[in-house]
Amino acid sequence: MKRTLLVLLTACVAPASSTTITIMPATGIASAVADRAAWLAANFDPDYSINVTVTFENVPSAHYSTLATDVGTFSLAPGCQPGDPIRSLGDKSNQFAIFTTSNTPYIGRFNTTDGGNKWLDSNDLTELQLTTSLSDIYFFITDVSDVDGLMRISTADGTTATFPTGQPDGNIFFVGITSQSPLGTVRWSDSSTHDGFGLDDFGRVNEWEPVPEPSAVPLLLLGMAYLLIKRARAGQA
Repeated sequence: MKRTLLVLLTACVAPASSTTITIMPATGIASAVADRAAWLAANFDPDYSINVTVTFENVPSAHYSTLATDVGTFSLAPGCQPGDPIRSLGDKSNQFAIFTTSNTPYIGRFNTTDGGNKWLDSNDLTELQLTTSLSDIYFFITDVSDVDGLMRISTADGTTATFPTGQPDGNIFFVGITSQSPLGTVRWSDSSTHDGFGLDDFGRVNEWEPVPEPSAVPLLLLGMAYLLIKRARAGQA
């Protein structure tokens, strides 16, 4: 697996860290998909399978304090604060949400799945985290830092990347994270209580498991038979 580094925007990595966070701005969903393809091509060999496994389309539209998915478990991060009781457009609860295009109270956060209509919404929480055993993960994030907040992503080993401030309403970014070891946690931190974001289309990278060649199967069976015969003879001795 090659680790050719593609960092187009904001990757603040501690020298001892084995983790890289890549943030790539896009002009729309098609542009974000192109960014994803470029990042995957630059960081992974063709013998790796690419899977977008979490689109939230099968998750009930509701509020959550924890949500288990194929890429890990989303939950409230320590120190999390709910949306501002006056300025936030959400329900001001200490929960994140799965919204659709028809029930979201926010403007600018949206679904990025082709043919879908759901996403995970921060609901203006200040701290959200994903606990995961994966070492490589990628996703789209929408409506970041378009009011007055400073948005950061960090991992358990201390790697941190910061989004540019003053973004337009309804923006979209591709984010890819790679590491030499399991990430442990991915944490989204927003300095504002009324400047949330949406998350969608989480993917993971799996290495193809080697499959024995058909011609090798008879040799494998012959070897196993030989070992069994040899063990039986040893037991009779």
